[in-house]
Amino acid sequence: MALHSLKHKPDSAISTSEHDLSVLHTQSDLPFSEKTNAANRTRAVSKFELWAARIGFFTGGFTVASWAPLIPFVQSKLALEAYVLGLLLLGLGVGSFVGMPLAGTLTQRLGARNAIALSGLASCLLLVLLALMPGFYFECFALLAYGVALGCLEVSVNIYGTYLENRQKSRLMSGLHAAYSIGEVASAAALTALFVSGFAPITAVGFLMIVLALVLIAILRKIENTKLEAPKKEKTGKICFSLMGPIGVLAVICGVIFLAEGAMLDWSAIYLRDNAGVPQEASAFGYTLFVIAMAISRLTGDRLTTKLGPQTVLTIGTLLILVTLLALVFIPHPIAAFASLFVMGLGIANLAPILISAASRTNSMDSVKAITAVTTVGYGGLLAGPALIGAISSAISLQGAFLFICALLSMGLVMIKRNQNVFN
Repeated sequence: MALHSLKHKPDSAISTSEHDLSVLHTQSDLPFSEKTNAANRTRAVSKFELWAARIGFFTGGFTVASWAPLIPFVQSKLALEAYVLGLLLLGLGVGSFVGMPLAGTLTQRLGARNAIALSGLASCLLLVLLALMPGFYFECFALLAYGVALGCLEVSVNIYGTYLENRQKSRLMSGLHAAYSIGEVASAAALTALFVSGFAPITAVGFLMIVLALVLIAILRKIENTKLEAPKKEKTGKICFSLMGPIGVLAVICGVIFLAEGAMLDWSAIYLRDNAGVPQEASAFGYTLFVIAMAISRLTGDRLTTKLGPQTVLTIGTLLILVTLLALVFIPHPIAAFASLFVMGLGIANLAPILISAASRTNSMDSVKAITAVTTVGYGGLLAGPALIGAISSAISLQGAFLFICALLSMGLVMIKRNQNVFN
């Protein structure tokens, strides 16, 4: 019934006005960000549109953080060996890479609201199916499908967020990404409380996903379903060459930043236990501090970026990651390690929002394709990074793997310094 109501809402309530569409289509030779700025002359961003973007980001963070606590239950119930569990978890990454490129097509053909609704509701449903845990092959298929839905949701909300940002002509992306971090913290807290209270995984996850789905539907029903048209450009060799410049820079830097974040997600607890003298039962607290710091920093990130400028925030943030990683390696003490992870969270929080926002304003590629490309490479670093760190750790050491990330961050600093025009 909920999906039916989303699809059959009157045209006047789910599509942009004829005047707005005429503005968009007459600006077809401009990049998407300029088209939205043209439309903004007659249509301001509403509070419901902002809340729709926030709930989209919140849904992504909430569902991701809901899957992680299920992994031990899946392993024990299905009696999976470590290598088999690793193969199962690979499905999430594979599915995400399939889903991310689909987001651009869905937002253009079905509309941004419908793309967020379909991928968000599918994520909620598939998490409930994952919590059932009837068998290994069912779990593999469900996790692969969840990866597709999650990848599509992650890119769709970023496309919609930059669309609103360019219409409003003020920074919004850090605040929207804060909703993702808040979703992660909220899910971890809620599931922990339910599990401690004795609820079974299917009961706890099912209850939370139903509530989340209802909130998602309630908010998305109140906004228009704008189809984000791509500009028509001549495909010449010169344009193709220019496409690879700014987008390539943004994608590489985004991949490095996400790789560092993924390394903290999967390896910080192990590093704290094995190298910093932190007891195993407290080792996960480091990543908790990291996520909390990201949420705090993102709540003020838009104002900070407006005041200092995107290149300055990128430079300071990347330097903070670099310095705190070095501190983790060379000061193996619990207090220093926890402080380093908190400061790293503050530094890393606003980098992805700035990079994705910059992609939406490129003059060499339409925004939908640019955001899809940069986001896909970024999440590629997030998903592939932990495996790369594991390989380096096996060959050298975990400290050596962290120093490898430091080398990549140094390369990123050089790229930020040399490409100021890409970020402004």
